[in-house]
Amino acid sequence: MKKYTYLLIPFISVIICSLLIFTSLDKQIADLFQRTLPKLKESDSVVMVNIDDSSVNEIGTWPFSREIYADALVVLKELGSEAAIFDLSFLDKSQAKVNQEYVESELPHYVDEDFSELSQNITWLLTEAEGDTIQEDVSSVMETVQNRIKTAIQYSVRNADDSLANDLKFFENSYVTLTFGTETPDLDETTEQYLTDNLSLKNISVDKSAKVPSYSGVEPAISDFLFNSKRAGFVNADADKDGYLRRLYLIMEYNGKYYPQLLFAPILNYLGNPEIEVKRNKIILKDCHFADGTRDLKIPLAQDGTVLIKYPKNVSYYDYNDTPLWKVYRIRLLEKAMADSLQFLKENGFFSYWDDDLPYEYYDAATGYIHDALVSDNEADVTYDDYFAYKEAFYETTRNFLYGDTEKKLLDSVSGDDETAAWISETMNTAREIFDDLVNSREALKNIVKNSFCIFGTCATSTTDFGLTQYEEKYPNPGVHYAIANQLLSEDFVTDSPWWISVIIAILLCFGYGFCSVKIKSTGKQLVVGGLIEGTAIILLLLFFIITKIYIGTAIPTISLAITFIAITILNFISTSKDKKFITGAFSQCLSKEVVDEIVANPSSFKLGGERVEMTAMFTDIQKFSGFSELLNAAQLVALLNFYLTKMSNLIMEERGTVDKYEGDAIIALVGAPVKMEDHAARACAAAIRMKKAEVEMNKYIIEIAAGSKPDDMEQDLYDAFKIMVQNKRTLFTRIGLNSGEMIAGYMGSENKKNYTMMGNNVNLASRLEGVNKQYHTGGILISEATRTDLSDSFLVRSLDRVQVVNVKTPIRLYELIGFKSEATDTKLTYLEEWEKAMHKFEAGDYSTALSAFKALYSQDSEDKVAAYYVELIEKFFAKGKVPTEADDFGVAYNTENPSDMNPEWVGTKYEIKGTFRLLQK
Repeated sequence: MKKYTYLLIPFISVIICSLLIFTSLDKQIADLFQRTLPKLKESDSVVMVNIDDSSVNEIGTWPFSREIYADALVVLKELGSEAAIFDLSFLDKSQAKVNQEYVESELPHYVDEDFSELSQNITWLLTEAEGDTIQEDVSSVMETVQNRIKTAIQYSVRNADDSLANDLKFFENSYVTLTFGTETPDLDETTEQYLTDNLSLKNISVDKSAKVPSYSGVEPAISDFLFNSKRAGFVNADADKDGYLRRLYLIMEYNGKYYPQLLFAPILNYLGNPEIEVKRNKIILKDCHFADGTRDLKIPLAQDGTVLIKYPKNVSYYDYNDTPLWKVYRIRLLEKAMADSLQFLKENGFFSYWDDDLPYEYYDAATGYIHDALVSDNEADVTYDDYFAYKEAFYETTRNFLYGDTEKKLLDSVSGDDETAAWISETMNTAREIFDDLVNSREALKNIVKNSFCIFGTCATSTTDFGLTQYEEKYPNPGVHYAIANQLLSEDFVTDSPWWISVIIAILLCFGYGFCSVKIKSTGKQLVVGGLIEGTAIILLLLFFIITKIYIGTAIPTISLAITFIAITILNFISTSKDKKFITGAFSQCLSKEVVDEIVANPSSFKLGGERVEMTAMFTDIQKFSGFSELLNAAQLVALLNFYLTKMSNLIMEERGTVDKYEGDAIIALVGAPVKMEDHAARACAAAIRMKKAEVEMNKYIIEIAAGSKPDDMEQDLYDAFKIMVQNKRTLFTRIGLNSGEMIAGYMGSENKKNYTMMGNNVNLASRLEGVNKQYHTGGILISEATRTDLSDSFLVRSLDRVQVVNVKTPIRLYELIGFKSEATDTKLTYLEEWEKAMHKFEAGDYSTALSAFKALYSQDSEDKVAAYYVELIEKFFAKGKVPTEADDFGVAYNTENPSDMNPEWVGTKYEIKGTFRLLQK
């Protein structure tokens, strides 16, 4: 059981933590993640018209008369608002009320006129009419007057619903509510038909996979309001189980038709009523009309089909773009007060010297006949332009009257009557104060509501429409519409991902850590690794959310990982201990004995960091190894590599070298660290020569084994690999690059994963030289000038070109390492002497002599492919008076200028180097 702990614990952790999908924990983490996003851009064109404490105090007892909203609509219309949206459910008709203003001012006037007319008629009848018809004529007059008085009295009772209904129509772009449910009152046939024909979305397509809630019942605003509004939208917005309001639907279904959310409706109208495509994870609005052009708007949906609400962060609801309803309604009151004031001035003769149009007549015409004509169903020869023209004329003539020379004329007419003059001035000043207040208030409000979506909602302390968000514990719910409107207009959305993605991440993290824990025996290191993975996972999930605005469930992977690494660490602490013998055996496979001894003797030395060391770097690679992978299956390829790498690595470590790493068939090693040695170059070259010798022996061994039956102690996969190699005439050929110099060597990586390795430009050069073997067709070993300088005469080398390697500016001399001098024949030594002479001729520019020399060398040793290379190079280019360029695809390009670091005294001598080759091979 202990053997599989690293698998069992992650499995149990993930299973248990997967139950977190049934909690609100991830939603709360998503709330925190949202705080890291840039603030939602609040558009000036979205304004809350708040029924706040100031409105309740100024207007009166809540709920308000619907005439208040009617007057507010008229004001907003005049000030150029884009839309009026009522987050107020007008579900019942209001009671008729006595028109106090009418009863107090107009009704007595009508009654007085009617009784005066009655008195005049009776007098006439008594004096002029004939006796036989008096009774009949009196009855007729009485009936006429009685009907007129009844008619006048009828106007003393007003219906506030009619007033709001008319002004909903007058505003043109007004929106009221729908509330979907299952237990709602039945609708009459007319209303049902109106919902279908006028309020449902027409240009919409909904995929079968889309999650659109469907309801069997609906409770709309009363029909008077519903029929006179532009459209209606639903206000259903349910809080999550923890009480937080985080999401809402933009589309709902009722009786087979689709309806928009309350704010979605005016936004659709604003965007040109685009075609709507509802899919599983998004809503697409096709060809929307934005200020900067026409384009599609894509609204990402959460997994339940809702839009996640992104509230303006660090901003209270009361800091939103808003205006109290009182400020809107007050303009209407000021306007009426201005009209009454003008009427008072007329009745008191103030217009005696006024020859222009009477301002109050413009007002009466606009608010009376023209307004009524615009909202009537009868066709009338008036337009909104007429209405605005009359209202503008009202303000213009009023301004001219109050600030013109009328007052001066009046005062001149009562010259000498100081009391009357004072009264005239006081009365005109009062009128001007009302007018100035009206104009200033109107202009201030216009700056807020012009071209704006005005959302009517409650936030007064005496109201009850409050909810809970991540930013406010008592949040006025109408603010949801404000947030959604700003999201739609700024195209700023967040969404989530399927729950199973977080489970998959949890599986990867937990099982990944489980496998890592097998390699990490130290309890402290396990805790560090677990903590790092835990922190990294959270940071990566957060970064992913910040970049994509897609929340991936964080609770399941992070909590399950925490449980996993704590449980595994505790169990390992109890059941395992350090074993020096095991450490020695494990590290001895890739490190020299000195390094292993240092780790065992001084574990504290195993720390991050490096030091500058003079040493030699070695890079090896098998020529055309990719061809092996085409012939061998995975198991055979691994067996062959283990056979090869074991032999070669042992030779490196026998020369006190350290195997840094393996990269496929390549070996990366270093000689001269961590145990410093003066003869690192000689040791590295000795290892390289021994490796090439071992390569020859390995190829012979492969042929020998493949020719017979499989040895008992050999793996079948390795034997099969040998057979396939021989059948396909494949042999092992190793290319080696060596470079010496100052490099950084030390333990590098992280506290949890580190390796004794090397780095630096000199390391990179060794890597380049390994590949350059291919360009020069060497016997397999290329060394740098620095390595050559550190060698004694015990090694045989031959000079090649001075070259510029890719990414290395300084020209360097390349040398091919041939072998040990002690093992060379006289013929070989003579051959190399002739080689050096040929190279001097070539670099001195004596190309014909050099060509003859290289041909002579090649004729002596037809296996010398380096000689063949120089014959081809000279014949193809230098003998013809040209040099290779990048366009020739020859692997090198020739710079005809002398190297910058050449000794100036060599110019004109046999030592002069005419130019430098630039290697094109990377």
